Amino acid sequence: MKYFNPKTAAERYSKGRPDFHNNTIKHIKYFLHLDNKVDNALDIACGTGLSTKALLEIATNVYGTDTSQEMLNFALHSDKIHYLIALAEQQPFGDNIFDLITVSSGVHWFDIDKFLIEANRLLKSRSWLVLYENHFIAEMVGNDNFTDWFPNVYLKKFPSPPRNSAYAWTNENLNPKNFNFITEERFKNSIILTKQQLALYFTTQSNIISAVEKNQTTYEQVESWLDQELTPFFDNDNTTQTINYGNWIKYIQRAN
Repeated sequence: MKYFNPKTAAERYSKGRPDFHNNTIKHIKYFLHLDNKVDNALDIACGTGLSTKALLEIATNVYGTDTSQEMLNFALHSDKIHYLIALAEQQPFGDNIFDLITVSSGVHWFDIDKFLIEANRLLKSRSWLVLYENHFIAEMVGNDNFTDWFPNVYLKKFPSPPRNSAYAWTNENLNPKNFNFITEERFKNSIILTKQQLALYFTTQSNIISAVEKNQTTYEQVESWLDQELTPFFDNDNTTQTINYGNWIKYIQRAN
C-alpha cells in the first residue's frame, strides 16, 4: 500500500507534521563541517517539503523527489527548490551530481539495496548520504502515563504496518556497495502541541492512514476516539504539552 499517496493523507501531512528539520540540519552542518554551502543536494522521499526546505541552509541547489504527486502538490515551493516525481531506487538525474543526499523518515519504505546502488550512482566521490528520522517515542514531559498509553492503547488499536526497519547498517554490508558507515548521532527534539495538534499528528502516521484506506475506520471516527483518549493528558483544548521526539542521524560516506 502507498500510504502517503491519497490526497487526504497528503493534506493532513502538510498540516500535522512537526517541523523539526532545521534543528537536524544544524547537526548535519556541524558534523560535516559545512562552512560553505554545497553545490547540489537531493532530498529523497521529500513528502511535503519540510525536509527539503531545510536543505536551503546548507546547499545552493536543492532538489526533492517523492513517489506521491499529492504530497508534492502540498510541498513548500521556492524558486530554489526543484521537485520531481520519482522512485527512491530510480532517480531522474545523471551520474555523480550530488554533494549530499538526505532521506528523512522514509528509508524504511525503500528497497534499500537498490536504493544504495542508485545513491552511489548519484553522489560525487567521497560525498555524503545522510539518513535521519524524527520518530515518536511517546514522551510527554511530566506525564509518564502517556508513555504507557501509547503502546498499550494506541498501538493495540492502530498497529504499525510492516516496514524495512531491520536493515544492517554496517560496513560489512555497506562496503561492497561503495559506502562507509561513519557514525550515528542520537538526540531529542521537543515539540509543543495542543491536544488537537497531537491528534492531527497521529492521523499523519501510516498506522491510521492504513486503517482508513482499508475502510476499517474513518478519519472522523479516529478524531473522535483520539479526542476522548487524549483528554486526560490536557487540562483543556488550549493547554499545550511538550512532547519529545527521538531523532537519529546516520552519516554514510561514498567511498570513492
